[in-house]
Amino acid sequence: MKLYLLTILLVFGTLEIFAQKSHRVVIQFSDSDSLSQASVVGQVKNIKTDLPDATIEVVCHGPGLDLLIKKNSKVPALVQEWNSKGVVFAACNNTMRRRGVKKEDLSAQATVVPSAMVELILKQEEGWSYVKGGH
Repeated sequence: MKLYLLTILLVFGTLEIFAQKSHRVVIQFSDSDSLSQASVVGQVKNIKTDLPDATIEVVCHGPGLDLLIKKNSKVPALVQEWNSKGVVFAACNNTMRRRGVKKEDLSAQATVVPSAMVELILKQEEGWSYVKGGH
């Protein structure tokens, strides 16, 4: 009888876990070249194709901030497209300060976070999956 009850609890518990599974992905992006910029946006597309309900945040820092700087981005239309579909593109304020980049230098889709490293840590502590973006 105990084994029977344990089996039932295990089955329903497993079903509950799968039913509640939401995919949250934080992508670290730190490359500036055009191939890496195209690659990270392609990775976003691949995730959203197979996991359409996934929540995605791309955290840009160091040279990767160029993805969000109007004059440096090689894929601004794709950033705008994916942002309109709910993908968050976060710019590191520490990198902005170090490079002398102002909020108005960024694309309208950019959200500024105080620190890329802290953002990545907090997201992972909240259970987000971590991906290193680019190539």
